[in-house]
Amino acid sequence: MTVKEIFELRKQGRIEEAYEAIRPMYAVHKGKYTTLCMFWTASDMLKKKLQEEHADEASKIFSALLRLQPSIDDRDGKVRQAVLHHALRLKEALPGFSMLGFMEKYGVERLADADWQGAMSTPQAGNGERPHPLPSTAQRLLTHCFHEIQQNPTVDLVLKVMPLLQEAVRRYPRDKHNLRYMAVVYTIMGETEKAMMLYRQLLSRYHDSYLYAELAELTTEPGPKAALLCQAILHQRQEKFCQGYRLSLALLLAGRDDARAAHELQKCLATRRALGYAVTRDLQQLEQRLGSVLPATDSQQKDFYQRMIAKYPV
Repeated sequence: MTVKEIFELRKQGRIEEAYEAIRPMYAVHKGKYTTLCMFWTASDMLKKKLQEEHADEASKIFSALLRLQPSIDDRDGKVRQAVLHHALRLKEALPGFSMLGFMEKYGVERLADADWQGAMSTPQAGNGERPHPLPSTAQRLLTHCFHEIQQNPTVDLVLKVMPLLQEAVRRYPRDKHNLRYMAVVYTIMGETEKAMMLYRQLLSRYHDSYLYAELAELTTEPGPKAALLCQAILHQRQEKFCQGYRLSLALLLAGRDDARAAHELQKCLATRRALGYAVTRDLQQLEQRLGSVLPATDSQQKDFYQRMIAKYPV
């Protein structure tokens, strides 16, 4: 069987046959076309293994593809794009797959301009959706890296992501996500003032609740901190995502303004119970502490939010 015939098998969707046919050929001859055929048939098998939920086997194939990549003439960039998309697929399918580890070994310098270019979605006809921007491949890689850092915020991991983040900021210096990631990096590195400056810069253009909340975490003065938490609550439309903000505000107000602290606590507890979440020991202790306090009404609390925001603008 020739390489051309194996590519024909692949085109017909006979993935496993093509893969098994090229393996002995590649073992004895690593020429330009046998190597290319080995790469693409193995890529097919990787996707097939992921569809079958055999992520560990897919990961082994991915390692082999990384060894193959340097020996391929990839002038059109399709091999590089395939490798990056495989990394994204593995990250979704395999909890133990580290995007930070992959990017550290792969190298930011191997990313091409095309990897940094976003696209527009193409909605199916008749579904009423409008096209919307899609993040670039490189941006998706960066997002996964930052999810790992948020799970384990250490300086060592920050140093691993810095080359990718610096390149992202160089290309898109006003991008909301890139600036927020840089603020997170400054926070982990202990450069609080730089982080706070970036958050204020972001909040001059955007009003996402998490931006207010993250700046509140860095703020030590009670008044400004409370005002930021009020902003976070007001700008979050889904109550289930307000729990953390409300608890932080309740803890801040307890002992200063117990009626308003009790209001936030009761809102938080009601949401957790409605969602079937357990009431933590910290919540139980705060509930006992404020048990005899009459909570502020909704209208009183909204008035409090507005007064705090007016008194302590960002």
